Amino acid sequence: MFPIRLGTWLSIDCGSATSYTSLNGIYWQTDEGFINTGENEHVSYNSYTNLDLFNTLRAFKKQNKNCYTLPTGDITRYFIRTTFYYGNYDGLTKPPTFDVEIDGNKWVTVVSSLTEILYYEVVYPSRGDTVSVCLARTKPNQFPFISSLEVWPVPDTMYFGMSRDLAWLSSYRDNYGTQDYILGYDVDRYNRIWKPANPTGLVPKLADTNVVQYTTYEFPPHSAIFDAVEASAPTKSITLTFQIAKTNSLNFIEPYFTEMEELGINQTRSFSLYVNNEYKLTTSPQYQNFTAALALVQTSGTIITVELRPMEGSTLPPIVSAIEVYTASDPLITLGTSQDDLDGLAVFISSFDQLGGWSGEPCLPNDTVWEWLGCSGSDPPRVNSLSLSGYGLEGPLPDFSQMQALETIDLSKNNLNGEIPEFLGNLPQLKLLNLADNDFFGDIPRSIISNKKIKYNVHGNPNLNHRNANRTAMIIGLAVGVPLGLVGSQVEEGNAQVKPHEDSVSISMSTEQMSVPPQHDDEIHEEISEDACHGNANQTTHSGNHVGKDSFEDIPVSVSAGNVNEASEVPDMDMEELDELLQRHENARPGGST
Repeated sequence: MFPIRLGTWLSIDCGSATSYTSLNGIYWQTDEGFINTGENEHVSYNSYTNLDLFNTLRAFKKQNKNCYTLPTGDITRYFIRTTFYYGNYDGLTKPPTFDVEIDGNKWVTVVSSLTEILYYEVVYPSRGDTVSVCLARTKPNQFPFISSLEVWPVPDTMYFGMSRDLAWLSSYRDNYGTQDYILGYDVDRYNRIWKPANPTGLVPKLADTNVVQYTTYEFPPHSAIFDAVEASAPTKSITLTFQIAKTNSLNFIEPYFTEMEELGINQTRSFSLYVNNEYKLTTSPQYQNFTAALALVQTSGTIITVELRPMEGSTLPPIVSAIEVYTASDPLITLGTSQDDLDGLAVFISSFDQLGGWSGEPCLPNDTVWEWLGCSGSDPPRVNSLSLSGYGLEGPLPDFSQMQALETIDLSKNNLNGEIPEFLGNLPQLKLLNLADNDFFGDIPRSIISNKKIKYNVHGNPNLNHRNANRTAMIIGLAVGVPLGLVGSQVEEGNAQVKPHEDSVSISMSTEQMSVPPQHDDEIHEEISEDACHGNANQTTHSGNHVGKDSFEDIPVSVSAGNVNEASEVPDMDMEELDELLQRHENARPGGST
């Protein structure tokens, strides 16, 4: 048995309640510590197998994406293998379809089977201290599951022709001339699964020795070396056909050869390797010497044809023991979600238990973005919306001010409390802010009230103080020289018309993007309709005296007595100046103090 390097080989029996060491020396762990979501399940009684590994699974029914976080250390490349056995665990007889992703890169679409065990392997270049393997729901009511997950290192000398900038999906690993599977370690020191293959028209051969010297760094197991198939006659070729899932793909092809018996003095075996009718090399297998031929092939279609054509004068036909075919992935993402956004999301997740299960790449692939996020761009992707309405969040809002690309924040219908953070009004791209139906208290920050771009909703926060919002509204009245008491009840979207008082004075106010809610107890509260916070920015619900938008720019004043048209801007002042102005206004009213 080959030794396993502790700390570099990780095997998870998904859904198992306990960890254990298998008979071949592999330590199988539970899911605990690698993922926070999902439920442990057992396959149905009628689906039990003689391999305990496949009798449990972990199913994911609550999130659209669920990710295992696996430590990788300083290893540069890994084998990653996932297995899936549905086994009618839910009694529905409906095996689901879903995606598997690695670090935001789509790996494979799993079309699970009612009866078959499916497995997928990939050679993956590690790019950090961890690798994220995610199961993503892509169809309604079809919930991902997984039976096992394994990660183990690939030595730098193996598969030398594979580009380190790509992942390489194991498309085929065939062992010719046998009926038996090789199920990984310890038969294969690198834990690979080899599938038996016996193409029609070829003749099985068995070696008369168990001694071999390797001249390849891939080290196939002995049981894959000492059986083979050969053509039926010295003049016949071996033709092997492989169906590849991707078009226009780069493929790594490596057939393996050895001579099955010591040749007689007049015997020779020599043949050439062709891939898709293109010559690659000529070889003559040697007895007790195991060799390989490597070919990198770019294909335009989905069929790869490997031919072993006999050389003229060869007295023995072509022969092959095994073959591996890997298909290169699309270019791996080099820029994941912005680090600022990752840091902000980490703050959110650590602050609220309800979000504790979210991990992995939030914005990629772009068709499986976390269900409560919106993302845009690719250099790098940025989070532009948070949609956490009704998630049961409790407590104060953390500081996520680094998420500078946010345009929409919907935190309504939770149990959030504390003061509304000032930084929200300073987010440069923010347009819609919905904090309705929470338990915030204190003042609405001036950064929100005075921001010309933000539509906001704070309905349903009974302990929230609107006084500072009222003062901002009063500044508007004072700036145009008219008491707020003159404000009438005729309000239209984007335009507030003031009912004339004793003097025939009318005021029209440009209120682009300014938000003023209904009057209660002679106070003016700033707010917007809930529709606007849910993305309908052009629709305003009028209830009482509303101004539908929130700009303080260029308030035109029309005085009918003198037919004078003049533009006035709201003054910029601090709180002391505001208090002084309010006091002067109070003193100037009839009956006011002098």
